[in-house]
Amino acid sequence: MANTEMVQAQQPQGKAKSAVILPYQSMGMGGTRTKSSLLPFSVLRNMAKVPAIAAIINTRLNQVARFARRPRFDGDLGFRIGLKNPLQPMSKAAQTRAFELEEFFLRTGNWDNPERQDNFNRFLRKITRDSLTLDAVAWENVFTRAGNITDLFALDAATIELLPTAPMSELYTPLPYQTVTNIGAAGPVAYIQRVDGRINAEFTRKELAYCIRNPRTDVAYADFGFSELETLVEIVTGIVNGVRYNTSYFSFNSLPQGVLEVIGKYEEEDIEAFSRHWKTLTDGPQGKWTVPVMAMEEGNGFKFTPFKSSNQDMQFNEFLEFLFNLAAAVYQIDPNEVGFKSWTSGKSMSQSDNTAEKMDASKDKGFIPLMYFLSDALNSNVLDIIAPEFALYWAGLDDESEDRKAARLKNDIDSGLLTIAEVRKQRGQEVPPDAEWMNAPANPVLIQAYMAQQQRLVAETGDDDPPDNPNKDDPDDEDKPKSDDADDETLVKSLELDITWEDY
Repeated sequence: MANTEMVQAQQPQGKAKSAVILPYQSMGMGGTRTKSSLLPFSVLRNMAKVPAIAAIINTRLNQVARFARRPRFDGDLGFRIGLKNPLQPMSKAAQTRAFELEEFFLRTGNWDNPERQDNFNRFLRKITRDSLTLDAVAWENVFTRAGNITDLFALDAATIELLPTAPMSELYTPLPYQTVTNIGAAGPVAYIQRVDGRINAEFTRKELAYCIRNPRTDVAYADFGFSELETLVEIVTGIVNGVRYNTSYFSFNSLPQGVLEVIGKYEEEDIEAFSRHWKTLTDGPQGKWTVPVMAMEEGNGFKFTPFKSSNQDMQFNEFLEFLFNLAAAVYQIDPNEVGFKSWTSGKSMSQSDNTAEKMDASKDKGFIPLMYFLSDALNSNVLDIIAPEFALYWAGLDDESEDRKAARLKNDIDSGLLTIAEVRKQRGQEVPPDAEWMNAPANPVLIQAYMAQQQRLVAETGDDDPPDNPNKDDPDDEDKPKSDDADDETLVKSLELDITWEDY
């Protein structure tokens, strides 16, 4: 009896005590949870239409779309499917399965489906736009009866509502959600889609992927993201007001450029006649910028008094540049990528002529984390369901450039860390059996030790050809038939993959 109580005491608790989300938070109809904010999703989407913000988002969309294909050569941009364990070799079965998974992502579904319109390029653009605007990504996994995913449909993340499934303190249990549709045995409802006030669909956790990029622990906003546009409310408002003010100056401004003073004592009829003649000569388009004429009694002559010394006080050029640079900083993108000048007091990396350094810095800050977020979302919500031993990787995202790779390889060869034979093996190239020189180090110090070792072998064996050449094939093995046992063993060890692709 005592042992039983001890075992029960050591077992972990089945329910968390802490409150992860705000208790009694059910702001949606029917007990669902929606994002409680003064900035609803509709306002965020209107903010994203501001040209400065749209330029940032579109730049990121074009950068992401470059990875929506297979890489054509080593170092090219794209995506690939590989084993989660990078040290495990890819067997023929694993390579076949990886190719089929790549085809599935390129299509994001079955081509025979008449509702199918997306490919991987369009799919990535849709979910990336929602992520950069709403910080919410949603797509539906359409399952077959066999449990495989046959289609991916990107959804409007603003229409998705959550159910309070996270811990809400030890003392409070939320009311059960009353289902509207027939989910069946797929699992409990975790998300719903509400369109125009009506529940359109209900989803389990496997059927719908809902991902956020900027999570937070605030109990009032738990499970909801924090969009960059929520930080940029005042900045976007300043950009809109500055552009509107400058535009209205040319559209609605009737303020004259100055006053022409006629100095001297003239008759009123002469002043009126001169005013009509001057207006005919200088009247601007649509009656704007008409120069008034005033008579002055002292002396004789003309004098023009401008109201403005220049138009620089109207343009707010530096102020608008400052606002845009703040927006670019929040989105972690270099303004030079979008085509705007960087706001800086001195010459920095952003103003230098080294474009590669600027782009690398911008990628490290904003682009690479965005791509990692997308790959993690696809891995956890798609591949972990249909092929848990595989993962999606971005090719060429943070790989070394060809120049740096060649320089590093040359240093390894010169220092003796690698030989020509080892380099060829790494690249999948064969080492000729009679090319013993490929095993020699290129380092001047090590080559002496290598030559001394070869001379000792010659002296001991009395043969000019060293016997233990690992690159030589046994001539007796040429007549022996090749066995497929090695391939079969590799196939068995490759996680016992099911390479069937039924229902796709």
